[in-house]
Amino acid sequence: MQRNGQAELAPASPAAHAARRTALAVPALHNPANPARLALLAALLAFVYAILSTPAAYTSRPDTLAAIIWPAPALAAALLWNLPYRQWPLFLVAVFLSMMLVGDADPLSVKADAAFALLNVFEVALFAFLGRRLVCERGDIDTTRKLARFMFFLPLLATSVVAALGATIGALTKHTSWLEEWRVILLGNGLAVLVLLPALLAWCSRQARASAPPTDRPGTALAAAALAAVLMAASALVPGFPAEVLRVLLALVMVWAAISGGLRAASLGVLVAASAGIGLAIAGYGPYSAARGGDEGTWELQVDLAGLAVLSFFVGIAMNERQKLNLRLERARRFETMGFLTGGIAHDFNNILGAVGGYAELAVEREKSGLPVRAPLGEVAAAVARGKDLTEQILLAGRQGARTRQATDLRDLVSEAVALVTPLLPPGVRLGVEVPTAPVPVLVHRGQLTRAILNLLRNASQAAASRVELRLATSAGGEPAGYAREADTGVGDTLSDHCAWLDVLDDGGGVAPAHVHQLFDPFFSSRSSQGGKGHGKGHGTGLGLAIVAGVAADHAGGVAVWTGRGERTRFCLMLPLLTAQEAAQLPLIAPPAPLGRGETVLVVAQDEAARERTEDTLAALGFEPAGYGPADAAGGPQGLGEHAQLLVWLDSSGAQGAPDSLLAALRASDPGLPLVRCTGAAPGKGREAVITHEAGVVTITGPFDGAALRQAVKMAAGLSDAPPARPGGDVDVHPDEEGRQP
Repeated sequence: MQRNGQAELAPASPAAHAARRTALAVPALHNPANPARLALLAALLAFVYAILSTPAAYTSRPDTLAAIIWPAPALAAALLWNLPYRQWPLFLVAVFLSMMLVGDADPLSVKADAAFALLNVFEVALFAFLGRRLVCERGDIDTTRKLARFMFFLPLLATSVVAALGATIGALTKHTSWLEEWRVILLGNGLAVLVLLPALLAWCSRQARASAPPTDRPGTALAAAALAAVLMAASALVPGFPAEVLRVLLALVMVWAAISGGLRAASLGVLVAASAGIGLAIAGYGPYSAARGGDEGTWELQVDLAGLAVLSFFVGIAMNERQKLNLRLERARRFETMGFLTGGIAHDFNNILGAVGGYAELAVEREKSGLPVRAPLGEVAAAVARGKDLTEQILLAGRQGARTRQATDLRDLVSEAVALVTPLLPPGVRLGVEVPTAPVPVLVHRGQLTRAILNLLRNASQAAASRVELRLATSAGGEPAGYAREADTGVGDTLSDHCAWLDVLDDGGGVAPAHVHQLFDPFFSSRSSQGGKGHGKGHGTGLGLAIVAGVAADHAGGVAVWTGRGERTRFCLMLPLLTAQEAAQLPLIAPPAPLGRGETVLVVAQDEAARERTEDTLAALGFEPAGYGPADAAGGPQGLGEHAQLLVWLDSSGAQGAPDSLLAALRASDPGLPLVRCTGAAPGKGREAVITHEAGVVTITGPFDGAALRQAVKMAAGLSDAPPARPGGDVDVHPDEEGRQP
């Protein structure tokens, strides 16, 4: 909201436009740890805001035209849109100080200046907050739904509220008509937000640039801007140039720009047309000037600009949606083609295997006594069985096989995938695992889902600089951190209620913006011609994430991706959970059975009662527990750790806990000894107890029971309740990495 008591504001100079562009480009760095840069950016915003708000031009209709040519609130809102909330106060203070400085040039009192300055601060914060929460968090207005929400909440709803407050302040300080003041502020500020804010976001938001369609070329935008400027100049220089012809020509140019170049080209064309039209009207030229248009000229200018913006923006976004739909259809056709191809090959291959297996069985039945052929024929039969299992997986991938599902604890599949991927990690890359202590029941095909998890881990390990994290959570524990931000891309269904989230994160360089929307395309890989960490030649088939997408969709789930150049990447596999009733009707596979076969487990704990309970649990699991207190373990038999297959360490909750030096000494006798450490510490506010696994140490944080200890022992010892997935059968171990930066 800007004060409009007098004739105000000249068009911004080219230097001001350059400063505006620079100010909006810097927030993409998102570096809260650099206060000097933030202070400089805030000072630049205050400078530009003051220039754009200073009364410098006079017109015969200041009450109508003054607010139109004030882009300062929209500029500040676009800046705050892409900044974290904790950085907003610095820039809002800069806006307040700049408006107080501008207020010295008008005859209003200091109190009135402060009231208008606070209103400017409120307007900027309201625009940015509503835009982030109700329109789109990252400034990518790329769907008709987002554009409709933008138009309703910002140019209409938010501007109406601001106009009502501004009219009240104006009526009290300047004794003007409340209704007239409200109408002027609403039209002027609403038009500025409608025309300027989408253009600033489309050109300055990193996410908007990344999601721009392939047809978006700067040449189209520049051509649209040039044609709009030429048409406005012609209407001013040619005597008697009809306003109707100007409207039609501008509409044709903007529609062409929207179709050819998308929202960015259309927004730039509308912005140039608005700037030229407003400048010519102020100077007294063109069909909208007071000399040619009369008292209705400024009203027609606002209506035409608003209609032009709405038309071109909707056309541009509709074309963008159509192109995205075409890409999805093309992806679906590729999957369908791949399914038909693999299904046909698997069907024929299965017939061949059937013939081989039949002859092997016939040979076994007809073998002569004493001939040593049974064992080789048995191997042939086993190979045929493995081949049939493989063809079953191919048929399932091609959506042509029978879908068999089993009620499974998702933590077991995570353990299997981690055990398979650990030997394949590139040098210098560590894997950390975090799972809940409670079971995560899902109805899945074990082989397919294990293969999907393994592919996610392999992709992350190839993109990571030093660390990969796997986190498993459920909706019962609340939405994981980072999910409030809209995902950059994804496939399948986005689940938020009664579901399991499996996150795989890496600390690599992120996905290139040009590759984000191609991550799940079959046969697409950015590593087809460049090496990646851990690969000698860096070849990728481009099927890893395509398989993950297919498995997620086949299980009524989805995959979402959060990434960006210079940021760590998060892949989230979402799966529906089994309800308590479903889990009771479909009990989890492999009912609790002994995990061990009498292996020795060393249990060290200060609390004797806790140590005895742990020994009883381990004995029920099939192990031979040996319990010691810290003092007994320190003075016990030499080389005690050398005779144990597992060490369980229970930290004391009291002040007299066992020293970590003793734990280090026990492990030093056998560096490869698996360790389960039960800390008993509070897992953190709002979080459930979790089990983490890193560098051979499994830690249970928070209160735990026998089931949690069982899961921790399985993770530490590499055990499983069910036969593990075979690398040559259910699990695809091809090191695929799609669209990742090396």
